[in-house]
Amino acid sequence: MTDTTPSRVLLVRPRYHCVAERMALLPTEPLELEYLARAVRDFGGLYKIWDGGFDQDLGAACKDFKPTHVALTGYYAARNQMLDYAKIIKGYCPHVIVIAGGVHAELNPADFCQENIDLIVSSGGYFTFLNILSSGDRPYDSLKGIWYRRTNGDWHENARAPFPVDELPDPDRSYFLAHKDRFHYLHLGTVALVKTGFGCPFDCSFCYCRLLNDGNYTARPVHRVVQEIAAIDCELIWLVDDTFLLDEERIKEFAFTIHQQGIKKNFIIYGRASFICDHKDLLPKLKEMGVIEVIVGLEAIEEEMLHSYNKHVTAWQNSRCIKLLHEHDINCTGLFIMTQQATAADFRNLDRWIGRHKLSSYTISVYTPFPGTKEFERYAKQLLSDDPVKWNLFSLVLAPEQLSRFGFMIRLYWLQAKILFRNQRLAAYLVKRLLVWS
Repeated sequence: MTDTTPSRVLLVRPRYHCVAERMALLPTEPLELEYLARAVRDFGGLYKIWDGGFDQDLGAACKDFKPTHVALTGYYAARNQMLDYAKIIKGYCPHVIVIAGGVHAELNPADFCQENIDLIVSSGGYFTFLNILSSGDRPYDSLKGIWYRRTNGDWHENARAPFPVDELPDPDRSYFLAHKDRFHYLHLGTVALVKTGFGCPFDCSFCYCRLLNDGNYTARPVHRVVQEIAAIDCELIWLVDDTFLLDEERIKEFAFTIHQQGIKKNFIIYGRASFICDHKDLLPKLKEMGVIEVIVGLEAIEEEMLHSYNKHVTAWQNSRCIKLLHEHDINCTGLFIMTQQATAADFRNLDRWIGRHKLSSYTISVYTPFPGTKEFERYAKQLLSDDPVKWNLFSLVLAPEQLSRFGFMIRLYWLQAKILFRNQRLAAYLVKRLLVWS
């Protein structure tokens, strides 16, 4: 590539091999790629987004677009898919620079020290990617935030890169705006994603997110976030921070700024039950701001289990949180985890608890220790599989201790399926999606 030739960057999101992905139940815009697209644009290059959830032929995309760089991003469940993609890409474009990044690459970069990968982004995100493009043909030895393959084939880890959120620009949403009909939040319609903060200050034992951003939580300036929201041509905004409800004063500023600028949109956010209980006076402000749903990591209904997760939330707070949200006409979607120690009685008790609390939106996942966490090290010798595809939160990677594998999974699926009887609008939507899929 010469200095006068613009970079041509193919941005790739893999297809995840699970039922929800195949049925397109909750397809979201590729926000991580849109930030990279902004970096390409800021550098003066050209880009193309290839989304495995919708696009079919990666080889044809390489052949037609003729990229100088390809960026692959994904979670652990897509690790092997990303490596397969890299092989395909190199087959069509032998001299292209293939860059692996995303959540799994940040925490487990060594997994991508493979033949068809040239660079691994382990920190710095947008800023590191922009620096890669700016480096041209210069050596990578001084570029922070990457692992790179030397000419002798050995991999070298550079110093970590900073992530100054105050300087982070808005993502380039051209792709989202051109394909708005693809991206929706279940029956609520088209949804755009916005991230107002990175990382999480809590230390839940099972959670992958607490390790991201070098274990730090950093929030973007409220006025910048609101400006971004105002510019998005979409009525439903999903604030995809690991938890939006953290700082009371920041939330008040956020709600005030939304109101002051006359922004009329609906919001889906993440929150903790303890915060909602301790700050119930904020709920009218959230409702006025446009919050229609709060996704809450309830995780469990027993004190002992909540303590084992290091949640710092009580069972009473979980119950109280749902009641408070319902009183303010805000939907609560509960996230639960079922561990391998679960008994048949545990499934029945959770079913009754959900019914008693009139919880019409919920998801029940299987306890899954992720690579890079202490929990993975703890259970490494007990894993049933080393196939990353199984790390989708709906497959058993540890053997149940009280039930057969079939007995565990059939109870999990049945309890999850009962949402169809508890939420008629969601049921109608899922039936529609099933008919389209079939």
